[in-house]
Amino acid sequence: MTKLITTLCLLTAIGLGFAPPNVVNWLRAVVRDGFQPGVQLADSTQQLAARQIRQRFVGDDEQELQSQISDLKFQISDSQKQLRRERLAHQRTRDKKLLALQRHDDARKPLDPPPLIVPQVVEANVLGDELAASWRSGRLLDRGQTHGVVEASLVLDANAKLLDQGADIGLSSDLPVFAGSCVIGKLQHVGHWSSTWVPLTDKRFRGRARLARVTADGLVFGAEGIITGDGKAACSLNRIRATDPVSEGDEVFSLETPGGFETPLFYGTVTRAELASGATHWDIEVRPAIDPQSTKSVSIVRPTMNPKRLAN
Repeated sequence: MTKLITTLCLLTAIGLGFAPPNVVNWLRAVVRDGFQPGVQLADSTQQLAARQIRQRFVGDDEQELQSQISDLKFQISDSQKQLRRERLAHQRTRDKKLLALQRHDDARKPLDPPPLIVPQVVEANVLGDELAASWRSGRLLDRGQTHGVVEASLVLDANAKLLDQGADIGLSSDLPVFAGSCVIGKLQHVGHWSSTWVPLTDKRFRGRARLARVTADGLVFGAEGIITGDGKAACSLNRIRATDPVSEGDEVFSLETPGGFETPLFYGTVTRAELASGATHWDIEVRPAIDPQSTKSVSIVRPTMNPKRLAN
């Protein structure tokens, strides 16, 4: 049977070799059209098989990959939460250690008690000439005289400027009188309700002072001397040796601060500094920072007992 089929195929091939071209083309078309459904079926079967194989193997890999990604995301989130918990625990531990160290330092720190004396600023008004004359005449003191209370005679008899504050609020002689942080005079006589004061430019005024110069590093203090009024509108700074540096524009501050007052009290500015030939000390003129004659209200710093010490 096989030989027969083989013989028929050979004869057919030989016949086709001698057949006309149009017959050969027709036969080829018939054969191609006959096998076309089979070829299409085979191609479809191959594609279907490929899809099934890919879905079976690659699909499983994608699902496994998605599962792995989900697990990794969960692990990362859990690790982040654990890290935050560890940071908070570390912060609490560090805070406890710092608090323990602070308590230890505070326990070993030496006591820093408050000062015994502190400054107290008292505001006062300068009495005008007319009001001062009425006060000194006694017309405003009738009630006091009737009850046996009179103002100090030194206050009433003096011709100096009057302030409306006195010993009843704790003032005493020689306390500085200032406006802002500028010294403009000092108390002279203190009565029960009023006081007289000497302006900075008065010849009776004397105070300890020191020079200061403004530099790039701040205020640098220099030589010390005595400041006195010239009886006009300026002052003189005396006892500054010729070897000490002095220049116009230097500032002059009070050497002493009353009652623990930490801020330096300002007198004024050097407007003239001359050194005569062979002189041992400077001739220095100081212009007050504030004109004492023009002030209507002043302040007095008086020392007082620290309330914190009294409470202890």
